[in-house]
Amino acid sequence: MGHITESYLDNAATTPTRSEVIERMNEVMRDAWGNPSSVHAVGMRAKEVLEESRATIAGALGVEPGEVYFTSGATESNNLAVRGVCSARRDNPAKIITSTLEHASVTRSVRGMRCEMNWPVTYIDAIDGKLDLGQLRDALTESPTSLITIMNVQNEVGYIFPSAEIGRMRDELAPDALYHVDATQAFGKLSPKPREWHAELASVASHKIGGPRGIGALYVRDGVKMHTNAFGGGQERGLRSGTEPVFLAAGFARAVELAQAEHEETLAHVRALSAQIRAELARLVPSAIVNSPEGASPFIVSVSVPGLRNAKSVAYLSDRGVYVSRASACESNHEHVAAGTWRKKHPLSLQAAGIPLSQGNTTLRVSFSGATTPDDVDRFVATLAECNAELGSRK
Repeated sequence: MGHITESYLDNAATTPTRSEVIERMNEVMRDAWGNPSSVHAVGMRAKEVLEESRATIAGALGVEPGEVYFTSGATESNNLAVRGVCSARRDNPAKIITSTLEHASVTRSVRGMRCEMNWPVTYIDAIDGKLDLGQLRDALTESPTSLITIMNVQNEVGYIFPSAEIGRMRDELAPDALYHVDATQAFGKLSPKPREWHAELASVASHKIGGPRGIGALYVRDGVKMHTNAFGGGQERGLRSGTEPVFLAAGFARAVELAQAEHEETLAHVRALSAQIRAELARLVPSAIVNSPEGASPFIVSVSVPGLRNAKSVAYLSDRGVYVSRASACESNHEHVAAGTWRKKHPLSLQAAGIPLSQGNTTLRVSFSGATTPDDVDRFVATLAECNAELGSRK
């Protein structure tokens, strides 16, 4: 079998680790491999690298280094944000407000609080990516609120929610509530600033921007009371015990430095790719429906091809070296999603976003990074057109 040219278009899932990041991690594993909690010279070298890395990530977020806590990734950060706040406020369980389109790590954490501690929950709709601010205003005024947790960039369709407006509304109507933003798909791409959002907590991850997997961070504004989910040696100022992986933190920091240095160039490049894929789909796959609006994150494009099951199209594309994600109808027995409910995210969160259930199992997510090329986009669209011609409309 001959060599297949590969086009990786699943960067919202994970990105290739950049060579500069690997070099930095190798350097730290060789020269600063100690336990940063040890007080001898070997440990102190590791501690210095750890704190330099923390400062880099804090600088990118526009916060203080002491407000950044390392975690194993955005999933843990989201769990810690929701459960940590609720546990700290368990004596006065005012409601949690969240959207119907959150990542499962938020949704399931919220559901866990509801099931385990009888925490009241209010869900805000976001049909066609438009977060219902009227619903949010009503929720904030009708009864006390402990926590608002609403993401910035939606991970399947790329919707951008009005994080700053949410924060200002919270300030006006429920100043005692805490506000958490899942910034996983925004950090290192759209330059999120939690303080500009009036947020007390924000989750970020390394592997979405060319850094290593297994490391993320949670911003917690100074003075916010949190309870830990992990008991042990009291690392990360008691919020997240466990020996810190210094080499991963250093790799994360290096990826952040690169993302900051290349931000304007990457954003312009990805915007051009987003425009290109829309134009090429219209030309070669005219039946395709682009679900991501023009104002969505340019890093994510959701597309449906009626009559072409995504389970088949993902396999067809993969066999030809083109890699994307799918949104699958894994719970097709459900015909609708009642407002404020949550089930398995595919395809029902797509339906909650206004995408018909019948369209969910034909939906693909294409996602870019600065390394994605125009040739990658051309190859995807041309291969999808071939796939549609061969397999489309077959039962």
